[in-house]
Amino acid sequence: MKKLIIITALFLFSVGLSLAQTGEDEPKYTNESFARLSHISGSVYIQKGAEQGFEDGVVNMPIEEGDRLGTTDGRAELYLGKKTYVRLDNNTKLEIMSLPKKGSDLTRLRVLKGNIYLSVNRLDEEKTVEVHTPDASFYVLDEGLYRIDVLENRKTDIYVFRGVVEAAGEEGSLLLKSEQSIAVAEGRYNGRPVRFLAVAEDTFDRWSEDRESRLAVQVAARRLPGEIEDFEAELEESGDWSWINPYGWVWVPGGVGPDWRPYYNGSWMWMSMGGWTWLPYDPWGWVTFHYGRWGWYGGLGWYWIPGSIWGPGWVGWWWGADYYAWAPLGWWNYPMVIVDNWYYPNWTRPYYPYNSRALTVIHKDQLRAKDISRAALRGDSLKNFDKITLTGQGRALKPASGQGITKNAGGAPAAGAERIIKAPAVKGVEPKTPPTVRSADKSGQAGGISSGERKIRSKDSPQAQGSDTPRKQSGSTVRKYSFGYPPSPAISIKKYLDRSGTSSSIRNRFYQSLGKSGSSSKSSSKSGSVSRGSSSSGSQGSKGSVSSGSRGSSSGSRSSGGSRPSGGVRKKG
Repeated sequence: MKKLIIITALFLFSVGLSLAQTGEDEPKYTNESFARLSHISGSVYIQKGAEQGFEDGVVNMPIEEGDRLGTTDGRAELYLGKKTYVRLDNNTKLEIMSLPKKGSDLTRLRVLKGNIYLSVNRLDEEKTVEVHTPDASFYVLDEGLYRIDVLENRKTDIYVFRGVVEAAGEEGSLLLKSEQSIAVAEGRYNGRPVRFLAVAEDTFDRWSEDRESRLAVQVAARRLPGEIEDFEAELEESGDWSWINPYGWVWVPGGVGPDWRPYYNGSWMWMSMGGWTWLPYDPWGWVTFHYGRWGWYGGLGWYWIPGSIWGPGWVGWWWGADYYAWAPLGWWNYPMVIVDNWYYPNWTRPYYPYNSRALTVIHKDQLRAKDISRAALRGDSLKNFDKITLTGQGRALKPASGQGITKNAGGAPAAGAERIIKAPAVKGVEPKTPPTVRSADKSGQAGGISSGERKIRSKDSPQAQGSDTPRKQSGSTVRKYSFGYPPSPAISIKKYLDRSGTSSSIRNRFYQSLGKSGSSSKSSSKSGSVSRGSSSSGSQGSKGSVSSGSRGSSSGSRSSGGSRPSGGVRKKG
């Protein structure tokens, strides 16, 4: 006689387990609270909190405030949201000090060593993007492309390829404009800003230029909401679009197998703000598993319905003593039920069918498995789950402090163990209308930070970590905070705006007000210009490149002769 296993459950929505554990009514994160590791070339590692140690970086890995990224013989790119990217050269370490959250739009980065490119293509407010080094602090005033090199000889160089930035140090703040650079050593400027020839001089320049070119690709048809329009080209090359009422345009992934389902090819990660968060291994998975919902149509298969709100994972959860299980949520926030190629979008029966092709079940000790598709139960193993019924009781699932990443152990539950799976009742976020989309005819090895690395110079006693109480350097006119040097209220691009100007670009209005006297033409600027020295390691990352949503991912450097969009690194004529 087949043993009956009754699983009690309640589906949870996008806010997922994080709300169950904290008891909060709504999350504190926004669409930009988690960065995306969008491209990897070579060896990249992530230092999560002290509790979880180091991990190898993989494309689509969510990065949160407090994380550190490092490269050895490799390079990496982080997507920070709103068309903003930071790129890491070989042998570079970057700390994510702050990311936007409800009530704050601040993005604060610290370069501990190495070289980075910061590409800011949308800036709603000046000085909301900051970069700090052991020598200086930089506050972005306008959209642009910036390179910052933290050198081993106790010096930081910044190059403004385009844009406007404030440099802050012990001696106060300076304004840097396009094609200007300056060197700073332990808070002190090495002279005044100088012009440089904005050319691609080393492999890191060319690698960043190649990434800029790829990301600048535009598609003719716009089908995504404005909040996620950055992913239009990525989806375009990885699947097809279809029109389904009442949702409008939906996206159908290409190249997936018959057993594939959403939230199956990947792993779960614990994030302090988001709770259990899905890490998709499908290269196009960031937008399709953190935004929108999924659907099914017999003649089409799985399709993704665009949405504009980020979530750790839009799934319904079940758990208990022996098993965890989940299913993707449909548009109306019901767990998807697909039996014999029939999709039931509003399943309200008391039992969830064990043979639904949307369901994923794993042993409890496999929740942190590196590959859920290998750990998932299948075939006859699921026949024991005769009934899945609903309940409103549950318990927290936060991993124990100090728990490392669990490998695929494959352990079976103990004999006689209780097989009641419970989950807490959590209010979900229910979409009230189908997604708003634009019609097609509109455009629209890691190790910790070594003791030999430099820290911001302080002649006073050490300040408590995390404190924002300023302290004054001996012989300095600027007080320094724990994160770095503060910006000057006297420097603001808004003070140079021409109020009568009609241009929506801060930079254009800035130069209009300065007039010709504030800048020189390209032909005359060559006199007195300096060529930027190659401060990169010069070695290229390993040949193996992994990139999100790209069937033909880039190699370590850009091939010659390719077209380049406006705003990239300019080559010599």
